Amino acid sequence: MAAALLASGLLALSATSSAETPNVQPGEWEYTNVTRISTGGQTMPSQRDSHRECVTQEDITNKELFSEDMGECEITDKTISRSGMRYSMRCTAEEGMHSTMDASMKFMGNRVEGTVDGKMMTPMGEMTVQTTVEGKRLGDC
Repeated sequence: MAAALLASGLLALSATSSAETPNVQPGEWEYTNVTRISTGGQTMPSQRDSHRECVTQEDITNKELFSEDMGECEITDKTISRSGMRYSMRCTAEEGMHSTMDASMKFMGNRVEGTVDGKMMTPMGEMTVQTTVEGKRLGDC
């Protein structure tokens, strides 16, 4: 699931097959993710994570970003436009575990925001993961 969440962040900046370039400005970006995990009727305390990265114009318009093999995961649906994107992903592991993820992001030039909702079937039962994502451009790289 962690790999799938990382992939979701990268996908948010990819134009893939869209003719429109996402409304995301190149530069140094800071992303903050807040994740809530629930399983067996119990919710764990929220986890907050922040990181920075340099986003180039090439990253934003990269049509090949998700054309390579993603291993256990497959994008089942995606729509990307200038103002945002939505996608769904399904992952299957050898141990019989599987997960699904639905993501939605808004592109606002110097800001992005969105959600990633996932469900994972584990030997201990179903686990849900809800992540809110906020990103802001800090300046040039």
